[in-house]
Amino acid sequence: MKRIKKMIPIIQMLVIILCLPFLLAQDCQINQNLIQSLQDLISKKFTPASGQSNIYVTQLSFIDAKTRTIIAQPEEVELINKAVNDGIKRAQGTNPALKFNEQGHTIKNTDDNVNKLIDIIFDPGLTPNERSDKIIRDLMNPNGVDVIVTGSYVDDGGEKLAIKPMTIVKGSRKAVVKTVSLLKKDYICPDPANAAKKALCKDAHEEIAKAVKELLEAL
Repeated sequence: MKRIKKMIPIIQMLVIILCLPFLLAQDCQINQNLIQSLQDLISKKFTPASGQSNIYVTQLSFIDAKTRTIIAQPEEVELINKAVNDGIKRAQGTNPALKFNEQGHTIKNTDDNVNKLIDIIFDPGLTPNERSDKIIRDLMNPNGVDVIVTGSYVDDGGEKLAIKPMTIVKGSRKAVVKTVSLLKKDYICPDPANAAKKALCKDAHEEIAKAVKELLEAL
């Protein structure tokens, strides 16, 4: 609510700016109903599901889109997970209603659970609506989760690869994806703290974290 109150002057200013092209030709009616409508729109963006005060977020490892399995390199899985978790924490900074892996509101990030999600997503016998229903029924509802953050890794054999963070949202029954396109040479770098280990290159980590943050801010 404090967030909304702080934004009301901004909303009013936006309405005035929208009216500027018409000021010389005709009156622009800036009424309370219009301001209230914009306020309601912003309020809905930050409102958790009905009957609860929080939005419960969990995370599952990315899928290799080519093999339709968990990414084969465990080290890369962990590096992507770290960037995703960083993005989730950044989103929590702008929306405190987001709760990540709270007790009683977590899908454990195990091979079994990732494979269960893969089986549902790629089941040719299910329609998109049936896939949504099954994910909600089999994974989200039993674990008290509102949003799953996951994604896919796409390598077509060229110089580039794509990392595609995705949110699966129970309330809207939709999956939303952002694509981070990277040159392979800019994807994995030596760990600055230990050259014998791998790390995501700085820009790769930043782009993945940023994409996850933006997905969660758009809920």
